[in-house]
Amino acid sequence: MSSQPPAPDDLIDPLAVVVRGYYHDFSRAAARHGLTTAQARALSAVDRSPLPMRILADRLVCDASNATGLITRLEARGLVERTPSAHDRRVKLVTPTAAGTELIARLRAEMHGVHQALEALTDEERAALATLLHRLGPLMGAP
Repeated sequence: MSSQPPAPDDLIDPLAVVVRGYYHDFSRAAARHGLTTAQARALSAVDRSPLPMRILADRLVCDASNATGLITRLEARGLVERTPSAHDRRVKLVTPTAAGTELIARLRAEMHGVHQALEALTDEERAALATLLHRLGPLMGAP
């Protein structure tokens, strides 16, 4: 007799535990480099490509003025720069500097708890997890 798969409600708390663990590890790594969690999240969000401020605010789940303050502080540290969009000069794009890209890579490398947990999984479990995470994000409407 096979066991029943868990209902969606049964997965909410375990998912929350994983997310809390991730952010706790991320926050500790950020603090070691003098960043708040919000600043590190902003830097991480712009790590891969230039991002309009409006999209950054959506990804951070905050209003535009909060995103602007975060980017102003990161810009003062030389971690990001703002430039006008070539298509619409009213739109400001945020791009990480070389120092910003290097710092976010260090933060991710210093997330020892997350690394240890993921390394404890088998190759097959990591592959399955990657597949599920890539499917789950868009289903949740993640920007």
